[in-house]
Amino acid sequence: MAQSIPLQLAPRKDPTGEERLQEALDNHADAIVSAIELLQLLNDRGVLDLLRGLVAAGDQLVGMATAAADSPESIRGMRNFILLTKFFAGIPPDVLKSLVHAVEQGAQREKANRAPGLLQLFRRMNSENSRHAIAVTLDLLESVGKGL
Repeated sequence: MAQSIPLQLAPRKDPTGEERLQEALDNHADAIVSAIELLQLLNDRGVLDLLRGLVAAGDQLVGMATAAADSPESIRGMRNFILLTKFFAGIPPDVLKSLVHAVEQGAQREKANRAPGLLQLFRRMNSENSRHAIAVTLDLLESVGKGL
């Protein structure tokens, strides 16, 4: 009767650290060079020193940031920032662009001329566009007055 012959495979050898490093260098040379260049740029600009300091400060930095954010002024500032962000997000870009364009043109025009007289300003305020702008400005002033 036949007897089975045990099959012995050679034990699988895990690559050493040097072999893995060499394989990574061979397969990813461009990425490694790019990463080294990035690290050098970060070092030249002092970013690595800053990051090293932030990591070393760790808990102390978190404590200082938490204490600063816990003050009523900080909370109010964060709320105001969020409200202003919502306000500016609600303005259509074409309206804001026309406002910026009008301010630039007005500034250039006024630099080239003498300051207008009061009568001339009152005449300009009589235009429909000026009255719309004045109405919006007055609405804003009334809202601020209510908030005070």
